[in-house]
Amino acid sequence: MKYNMIPIKSQNQIEEFAKMAEIVWNEHFTSIIGKEQVDYMLERFQSEQAVTQQIDNQGYEYYFIEIEGNKVGYSGIHMEAEKMFLSKLYILKDYRKKGYASLAFAFLCNRCKENGLRSIYLTVNKYNTDTIQVYEAKGFKIIKDQVSDIGNGFVMDDYVMELTI
Repeated sequence: MKYNMIPIKSQNQIEEFAKMAEIVWNEHFTSIIGKEQVDYMLERFQSEQAVTQQIDNQGYEYYFIEIEGNKVGYSGIHMEAEKMFLSKLYILKDYRKKGYASLAFAFLCNRCKENGLRSIYLTVNKYNTDTIQVYEAKGFKIIKDQVSDIGNGFVMDDYVMELTI
């Protein structure tokens, strides 16, 4: 199977990313956190403006996950001193449970090794049980609970999970 992790850098790619994020978030997270919080988080964290800011000013890297020429998902990462923050890893609904996330994980582990990083960590909503199971199957461990106020009366009620490379 031919796959690529395509860096998202151009404005056209960022626009395409924002459209994909809106699809993924509305189909997956509305039942977990509600439509109002989904809309707020999309605007705050995954809009064209937010992602452009993250890439240009905060050192984030974004990638499309492409399988056989089809963009099936995306990932966003941030390299820190000793570890990688996996900010985003999402697969479109029709492509889930086909092993595509595993291909992205392999790429991310290689990026860690290339940069001399010891682990990957992420945050995941405590009620996103299917995704938690996927991360656990990949070797991630829950290291703490975290509740973050993100404004407008919303919080992110997450687990922080980490995978040692």
